[in-house]
Amino acid sequence: MAATLKALDRNTTKRSELRTLREKEEGLPAVIYGKDRKSAPVKVDALEFIKVYREVGKNGVIELDFEGQGKYPVMVHDMQVDSIKNHVLHVDFYSVDLNKEVEAEVPVHLTGEAAGSKDGGVVQQMLHEILVKAKPNDFPDSIDVDISELNIGDAVQAGDLPKGDKYEILLDAEEPIASIVPPTEEPAEDEEEADEVAEEPAADQEETGDETTKTE
Repeated sequence: MAATLKALDRNTTKRSELRTLREKEEGLPAVIYGKDRKSAPVKVDALEFIKVYREVGKNGVIELDFEGQGKYPVMVHDMQVDSIKNHVLHVDFYSVDLNKEVEAEVPVHLTGEAAGSKDGGVVQQMLHEILVKAKPNDFPDSIDVDISELNIGDAVQAGDLPKGDKYEILLDAEEPIASIVPPTEEPAEDEEEADEVAEEPAADQEETGDETTKTE
């Protein structure tokens, strides 16, 4: 059963009014929209939203109880966050049909320690999220891939990701996800110093030769 979040109609649209809503009323400006409904500005309780969002996860379904208009299954489509204060500033709720597929980004988690890491290899992850299509209640929390068998030079592609019966990964099978690359080699300091020392005696010998000629 989806977690429920109450929403109230919002008439405030000016920045100053939205700031007051967030700071003094502990409200969170939001908007609800969907394929078959018009966009409507709403407000929700900021703390209650954080609680519900943590409960259902990034792609979880929330039952939005919109005062006077009914209850709607929604997903969080976008969320604006203050990067300094780490506060949520605004949320976009997308109204969904639980029987129809939608698309959403799902996190990719690498598990295990790559065998190549023991030889100095470095894990490089190119994609941290991938596009997935599923019914709203069928999205996985994440797609996990074990990299413990990977050696230096090995890679994980989209086609290597675990498949699900209820979701489809919308990526080309050859799209790179992660790879194990060799460590970057830098010239040793001792070698650089040796090269500099090797060049200096040649200059000394040239000067010595000039002095000997003058003496004669």
